[in-house]
Amino acid sequence: MKKWLISGAALLMLSPTAAYAKNADARPVHTSPVIAYNVVANTKVTTWDQFTTEIVKQLNNFAPEIKITYSGPMTDFNKKIMEAFEKAQEQAVYASGHLESTTISADSTGNVTFKVKYITNQKQEAAVQKKVDQVLKTIIKPSMTEFEKVKAINDYIVSNTAYGTKTKASPHSAYALLMEGQAVCQGYALTSYKMLEQAGFDTKYVVGYVNGNEAHAWNLVKVDGKWYHLDTTWNDPLPNRIGASSYDYFLVTDAQLKKDHKWIASDYPAATSTTYSYMQNVHFAYQVNNTLYFSNTADNNKLYKLDLASGKKTKVIDKRALYITGADNYLYFSDYSNSGYLTKLNLKTLKAEVLAKQVVSDLRISDNYLIYKVNAKDQTLKIK
Repeated sequence: MKKWLISGAALLMLSPTAAYAKNADARPVHTSPVIAYNVVANTKVTTWDQFTTEIVKQLNNFAPEIKITYSGPMTDFNKKIMEAFEKAQEQAVYASGHLESTTISADSTGNVTFKVKYITNQKQEAAVQKKVDQVLKTIIKPSMTEFEKVKAINDYIVSNTAYGTKTKASPHSAYALLMEGQAVCQGYALTSYKMLEQAGFDTKYVVGYVNGNEAHAWNLVKVDGKWYHLDTTWNDPLPNRIGASSYDYFLVTDAQLKKDHKWIASDYPAATSTTYSYMQNVHFAYQVNNTLYFSNTADNNKLYKLDLASGKKTKVIDKRALYITGADNYLYFSDYSNSGYLTKLNLKTLKAEVLAKQVVSDLRISDNYLIYKVNAKDQTLKIK
């Protein structure tokens, strides 16, 4: 019986472990300890399609060892094994995005073993699945349009996470983003992929470059039959700022994204629809029913509102409003037309009132209190 070691190197077609953007962290990725798992007896297959299907199943289970016995035609055996593994990665996208390396060994009787290292493990992935189930149940409603569902997923990720590497788990993983609150772009894109797919969307995990030659990852998503780019990493400002989500990379076209992203376009479906171009220049957005109040970066951060049904933008008041939040019929923001002072706006009368003559940031509301920062320290103000 002859035995071959086919590959002792990483097979990372869909998982560039350096896929991160902005302040790229060049430290190597370390795999978390693999927990015990139930070993599945060698699966016996007679076709290469069956062989590929078994790899997909085991990758999706984050199995560290996959054993398959192949008893079909042996022509180009080693080549077929590699082709099957590549096809499996294309199908098991989320799991493949967490691959660190794979070693493949085989013998002349058709016994093949894949020893797989992931940047996560089965216990962590069980926690990820539980978290995704909980989040989607909370933020997605059956009555929502496809646009509203994608926006809800984008908003959850951006509002509850920060770009960073100070995590116990690999910062390249969805686990780090969902369970520790921060990750690099690979973690953002994999989390987006999983949530979008589970919400019923056709989606892609895209790898490419930004800022010249920095590896980066993001998503494509099909909304109402048309493909769009979604980069949740770049919708989340760096450094992290509470209440500072933006939509400059939300459902955009190839042409829009090519201004600062590069990728092999022929490897992915084309994104040409400009249906949601009205989401550009929308920062610090706060939603009231079907209206977004936002800081319009196309007009010196003046306070605008956006009718999500029509896509129409209208200036609310001639003030530069940042860190926008709200409650009842009032908006609260930092007024940079007036030294960054804490300001309250009555949405019915459009009367503005200064609440604190201090430069404020990071506004949010919790339990009837307005929380904001002055000189990086939290301040509170009862609003009800």
